Amino acid sequence: MSVGDEIAITDELLQHGDRTFAIVKQGSVGYAEDMGQPVLLPPGMHEWQSQTLKFIKNVDLNNSILHLGPFTLLTVDEGYSAVTQNNGRQIILDGGETHLLSHRNWKFEKFVTQKIQTNDLQRIEATSADNVMMHTDATVVWKISSVAEAARWSAETMQSDGSDAKKTMQSDIKKLRNDVLKQATASLAAFIGEIRYSDSFHISAAGANVPVAVPVPRPTGGDNWVSPIFDGRRMASAVEAANTITQTYGVTILSINIISAVPADKDLQIALAKGAVASADAERAETVAKGEAKAVGIRAEADAEADRIRARGAKDAADLLSQNEFAVEIAKIKQTGEAIRGSGTSSLFFGADAGNLSGLLSNPSVVKGAGH
Repeated sequence: MSVGDEIAITDELLQHGDRTFAIVKQGSVGYAEDMGQPVLLPPGMHEWQSQTLKFIKNVDLNNSILHLGPFTLLTVDEGYSAVTQNNGRQIILDGGETHLLSHRNWKFEKFVTQKIQTNDLQRIEATSADNVMMHTDATVVWKISSVAEAARWSAETMQSDGSDAKKTMQSDIKKLRNDVLKQATASLAAFIGEIRYSDSFHISAAGANVPVAVPVPRPTGGDNWVSPIFDGRRMASAVEAANTITQTYGVTILSINIISAVPADKDLQIALAKGAVASADAERAETVAKGEAKAVGIRAEADAEADRIRARGAKDAADLLSQNEFAVEIAKIKQTGEAIRGSGTSSLFFGADAGNLSGLLSNPSVVKGAGH
């Protein structure tokens, strides 16, 4: 008998001959093999005496994919699904759960997101119904509505040569995204081809080579009027047409949004800009004219109301005077005095003012002339 090295009992693994002492920490699982058969050890302290049971390793449960010999432990987050192949048969595992793939031929292929995706469509050149070539920029919003259909018909899940390429394919939906963008582009081009750009701008010739663009007047009840290019109801029909194709491989397009649609012809763009400026100036002048007309109307109403108030005051004063005889006499005297002192009184006294009244009455020529 001999004494060997001292070994701490807190070590994860102690082996001496056919005796084994193993510690599996919380958050891990121990993996051992007994004559080729996998044995999983839960957290805690384990001790055994066996010639064939061998401890292999501790595996951290924090990872999403755990390979335990022939077993595979998957943790799938909400908003994702896992695509697996069980002897060639596709099995989709839902998110928000942990799944155990119980044998070697039940293989994990990839995670597929079910979150909403937003992608830019490359600028396209499309011709409208009235033969106006336009450059159009847009975005497409979509999501995978059926992971099983998407994985079966569009997403890549294995290499053509059978090699293991899971590290590059576990979350790649590049091919599926490319299919969606191509279909959205085709539907957008068809939508542009069905509208008339002249419904928004009337284009005519104002010279030899000078196009002029004038905004088309809005129809009656045009408060809700929008350009046909940005008409959400008409675009919804284009989205519906795209979905008839994309839903065959499990994708639903939520919306296609046009960011800009401008004519490819530079001269026409300049004409449209000039037309927009002229329209804005005309609208501004119309607003100013309406404001001035409203101000004149308000002033006229104010003057008329003032005249009515003065007339009612005069009438009320006359009614009060008529009720008092003394007041009537005083008013007569006052009015007579004002007539004598007022301007133009000289005409009453033959060119003289009221101060010369006594002299005029004593002048024989004046009195005699008056008598005759």
